[in-house]
Amino acid sequence: MTDLIFTHISVRIPGPEHHFLINPYGLMFDEITASNLVKIDLDGNAVEPSPYPVNPAGFVIHSAIHGAREDAQCVLHTHTKSGCAMAALKCGLLPVNQISMEFYNRVAYHDYEGVALDMSE
Repeated sequence: MTDLIFTHISVRIPGPEHHFLINPYGLMFDEITASNLVKIDLDGNAVEPSPYPVNPAGFVIHSAIHGAREDAQCVLHTHTKSGCAMAALKCGLLPVNQISMEFYNRVAYHDYEGVALDMSE
């Protein structure tokens, strides 16, 4: 169940404010709707009132990427079995077929330092 609850997705909102929408903490992907997405800024402040909480680790991961990469319009963080298996390989994602070639030299890695709650990480 944690591979479903502790995953998150965000999308950048166009404009100079650097706001993005992120899924609310505790909802499965099939429960997420446009009306329950949470609009936040890069500092983690809710831009509009929302009854939904945001996963603190999700905020840290997504705000860091959206803040560093203007070209990143959408950020996904999942714990799929395939993704976890690939991440555990020392060699990483190998360019062994056409699908993996789409990501050749486009995958970044970050050493695991525990739950991502520290912005300096």
